[in-house]
Amino acid sequence: MSLYYSDIFFKQQANAFAHNHEGDYACFALWQTARPYREQIRDLLSSEFTVLLETEIEWSEEHFHSNASRLYEAPIYSDIPQGDLRSGHAKKIGGNKFILFVVKDNSPEYTYAMSVSGKIEMSNLNIVRAKYQMRDWIEKDTGIKYGVHSTNNILEFFFQVPLLLGKERFNKLINGKEIKEDYIQKDLEGAGGWKNYQEMFDILNMTTNYLVQRGFETLPDSNPEMDIDFLTDNYQRLASSLGANQYKNKLYKGTVLVKKQEVSLDIRFVGDKYYSVNWAQDMLSNKEMHKGIFVPRKDDYFFSLLFHAKVQKAQVKEKYVAIFEDIAKELKFEWYKTEFLENDEIIGKILNGYFSGHSYIYEDPIDNGVYKNNAVIQYLPTIEGAPQKKIKNKRLKAFARKVLPESMIKSIKKTLKR
Repeated sequence: MSLYYSDIFFKQQANAFAHNHEGDYACFALWQTARPYREQIRDLLSSEFTVLLETEIEWSEEHFHSNASRLYEAPIYSDIPQGDLRSGHAKKIGGNKFILFVVKDNSPEYTYAMSVSGKIEMSNLNIVRAKYQMRDWIEKDTGIKYGVHSTNNILEFFFQVPLLLGKERFNKLINGKEIKEDYIQKDLEGAGGWKNYQEMFDILNMTTNYLVQRGFETLPDSNPEMDIDFLTDNYQRLASSLGANQYKNKLYKGTVLVKKQEVSLDIRFVGDKYYSVNWAQDMLSNKEMHKGIFVPRKDDYFFSLLFHAKVQKAQVKEKYVAIFEDIAKELKFEWYKTEFLENDEIIGKILNGYFSGHSYIYEDPIDNGVYKNNAVIQYLPTIEGAPQKKIKNKRLKAFARKVLPESMIKSIKKTLKR
């Protein structure tokens, strides 16, 4: 049974869609204007679904606005002090106490639906219909449209409920277990910062599709460089899961508090051109678990780190040298030599071969702060389908034939002829 957000996928069955998790789940939050309708809503939910939890949740006044922003995946800007933060969703919620229902739908009906905000996404129509029916009751009496909030699909449930209820309650619920708690006093997980890295990654595993690109060897025990480089397919969902303070001009960067210390964040995402789109997608699909943290598969780690060290940095960090040597030995990269790191042309040819063999291309990243080593970049395939510079050095070609596998040489030749 799936326990992690990234385990979940949808597939089409005849004219319907279904996900791979056993059973479908949703939560309904009754904001202040919906509280008088609690009994009526309970009757509706009980007739349509299995109710696993009905409780009242109380958020602290201190974290009310940050909780609201995170739940609705709205950025929390780093230049606004916590005490001055005002969420655009606060008026809709109405107060720091609300009723939460968690239900199980044994016969979900999934297809694409449009939300009131215009977002078109995979949705369980049974849940959407129930939510709109509740909203219609409230709007008819009060004129207020959005008194009830719900998750529309299993992925939203995996994002919101661990944050709302914590790891232990979430695991019980997704295993179909009923929880009897009339009142829960807690903010979203990580409100005000995380106690430690393990706590943070336990929540990220349930709420987002991510990996830590590099520097994960000491995690979750320590983080000597006090930064984390993420790769994800949804940077805002990751930032909201973290409770990150985001830079207004670059929302994929920011900070998060762990053990009362500020940690810098770089959140690279599919489509930001930090990596080729299909390379980023491949890395996320191939990722592995390392001490409770998702990290790249060994081959992805080697080539992405080589790309980072030689294309995105002016110099290769000393600690990377040993990592390259260890992975090359483990994966039997007999063509790799440590001294190649000092030669931009050889590394350019190696990366060219790897890119060409996987249909990856180089594009300038949207983050203009990323260093660009043009001495290597000039050899990489671009969107036009060819390296930016022809390789003409005969001595270098001869040397490459000695050290590179024949398959890589053929791939490079094929690319250069385009």
